[in-house]
Amino acid sequence: MRTRHVLIAGLVAWVAGAVILWLGAAPLGHDEAQYAIAANDVIVGNPARWFYLSKGMNAVALPGALAGGGERALRFVPLLFGIGCVLAAAHLAWRTVGATAAAWSVCVLAATRALAVQSCDLLSDLPATMFLLLGTTLLVTELVREDGPRWRVVTAAPLFAAAFYLRYGSCVPIAVVGVVVVAAGLRAVMRRPGPMVATAVVFAALLVPHVVAAQGAIGSPLGILLESRAVTQEFVGQGLVGYVTANPFVFYGLITPAVMIVGLLSLRRGADRRAVMLWLVAVLSIIAIGLTTHARARYIFFPITLLVILGISELECRIRALAPRARRIAVALAAVVLVVTWSLLARSLAGSSDHRRRSVATTLAAARAIRLDAAGIHCRVMGAHNTQLEHYTGCWGNLEAELPATITADARIYLVDDRAKHWSAQWRPDLAAMPGRPRPILELPDVTVYVLDPR
Repeated sequence: MRTRHVLIAGLVAWVAGAVILWLGAAPLGHDEAQYAIAANDVIVGNPARWFYLSKGMNAVALPGALAGGGERALRFVPLLFGIGCVLAAAHLAWRTVGATAAAWSVCVLAATRALAVQSCDLLSDLPATMFLLLGTTLLVTELVREDGPRWRVVTAAPLFAAAFYLRYGSCVPIAVVGVVVVAAGLRAVMRRPGPMVATAVVFAALLVPHVVAAQGAIGSPLGILLESRAVTQEFVGQGLVGYVTANPFVFYGLITPAVMIVGLLSLRRGADRRAVMLWLVAVLSIIAIGLTTHARARYIFFPITLLVILGISELECRIRALAPRARRIAVALAAVVLVVTWSLLARSLAGSSDHRRRSVATTLAAARAIRLDAAGIHCRVMGAHNTQLEHYTGCWGNLEAELPATITADARIYLVDDRAKHWSAQWRPDLAAMPGRPRPILELPDVTVYVLDPR
């Protein structure tokens, strides 16, 4: 089976899954709606509402917001970034472990549910991962050169800066990449330090706007980083435990866990230095992220990709060592397993849009009722799904802002009492404490929408 055909098959499988999701136009999730609102604030000139949101996502969301703010419009640019992420992974694999492993890695990534389900979502993870992969490719390939890195390595600085501005949590893998690659390639750096010094200087300079913004918003250059990764952990390392103990077939995908395990076991004496660098970066990134955040597959897209590349490279070496007949059988079995996995994943993705609609059915019903009642009048909405409610109603959805002392006729305030089981612990309105008289405009078993009338 020709490498080119394998690569094309993997890309087709990824694009097909992404297009299925894109055409399904599932309702925006909380984070997606937040990015859409932030982009709209930029368009109308409102001040930034959430200082901890990565500023780079405005560039990703703006085209969709300008095109009307619909689900498909907002997710078109992310769809392109998802394709770019897979191509970046293929490029890294090709430069480090060879063309054959690169092609098969794309096939496995296309079968990785954790990545595929977000292949067009308006989220920062895949765009940031794309730039992390491109920057890592430059560093890893340049720091194994006997005569030292070339000046082209400076290009890694804006690539890593882009990953950072798209997702502030990228600072963890960026730090890991820097430490591992420089330590492993110290001889090359010492032989020709100029390019690496320039890379560090350019990267630091590109972070100055963030440092200034953080100092102004929080009073500390690290304030936004600390706020953006703030999560509740029952104990230190809870995320790491989650990555190890979660159901691997649900968390990662049907075949990806096996390939990742092979990647974890691939490190051996005499291994290529580039593979060693990738292994260290993958393992240390998962540990560092797992110690600081709770377990979410999207937080570790970068190390998942590296382990898939290493696992495929190891499997390729083992298969090449087989007799010709056994090698053909192994390749044919691998192709069959991939096609079956792609088919099952595509079927799952085709139904995911309806599943997501059902999961936020109460929010969508509330939004429709509010939109009809408001009829273009200036309004404010308060509810558990505040960002989604704001996006789908056009009302202001800030839960933290104080309510007016009295209710006037020129603005309306809506309260959404969402009692759906999943959101029972979220915000619920205290009707007795409201400045106006709550009047229901929608009453369903799981949700009631009130508008505040003057008392």
